[in-house]
Amino acid sequence: MNLSQYEAFIKTVELGTLTGAAEKLGYSQSGLTRALNSLENQWGVKLLIRGRSGVQLTTEGELLLPYIRTVLHDQRRLSERVGELNGLRDGLIRIGTFNSVSAQWLPGMIKSFRQSYPGISFQLLHGTDDQIVSWLSEGRVDVGFVSYPTLPELDCDFLYRDPLVAIFSEDDCHAGLDAFNIHELPELSYIALNEGVEDEITAILKQNKINPEAAFVESNDHAVIAMVEQGLGISLMSAMMLQGFNRRILCLPLDPPGWRDLGIACRNRSVLSGAASMFYEHACRWVRDNY
Repeated sequence: MNLSQYEAFIKTVELGTLTGAAEKLGYSQSGLTRALNSLENQWGVKLLIRGRSGVQLTTEGELLLPYIRTVLHDQRRLSERVGELNGLRDGLIRIGTFNSVSAQWLPGMIKSFRQSYPGISFQLLHGTDDQIVSWLSEGRVDVGFVSYPTLPELDCDFLYRDPLVAIFSEDDCHAGLDAFNIHELPELSYIALNEGVEDEITAILKQNKINPEAAFVESNDHAVIAMVEQGLGISLMSAMMLQGFNRRILCLPLDPPGWRDLGIACRNRSVLSGAASMFYEHACRWVRDNY
């Protein structure tokens, strides 16, 4: 069993190109090709179809992919368990996350965690809620921040109820109100935030039979806030996204109210590595202490 060949195969599938995988793994492209060819020859199956536009899995490759992921995951867990016997001095924790958690929570969480475990490294993968849940199920990440509740087959703990708010420029006519009636939204210039975890905003609009036509659609929360500040329109987002911004904007709670529930999840708490298990517990405590 050659784990480096497995890693070459997985990275090529994830990135979709031989060039990208070779750069990421520190191979020459010919070296990566030899590793993949050797793996296919050993097993007598074709794993990848290679073309000018990149690589694609064959039927056999798609069938074997989850098993190869499991072997690599178990090998990493074995190495980390050995590390735990030596005092949890090193290890890698892979985290599935999205923009607001990365900006508002993870810097503080990781800083305080590494005060106790300075040798632990982190790899952050950004995606939508659906992607993070898929990565957890596949074993591509150890823990992930997700909408709560999530799939029943995952272990998940509730972390925080994050209110949804409307944001306006400082001199907007809504400045004196206690709340924003979302039924006004279709009459206003609406800047839609498509961060990848917008399901709660979509849900509250559908629930109230509101279908605003967006004047702008933007995936970056910083850009949305800057556009609102300049009076280009209003937007809806979670209150957590606004922390740390010093902008000439105001925010109002929604009427009727809305929120997103956030949790932390993993595939199975009982098989997490020691480092990932410690971080999972640390994240739960950190949110309780800071929110």
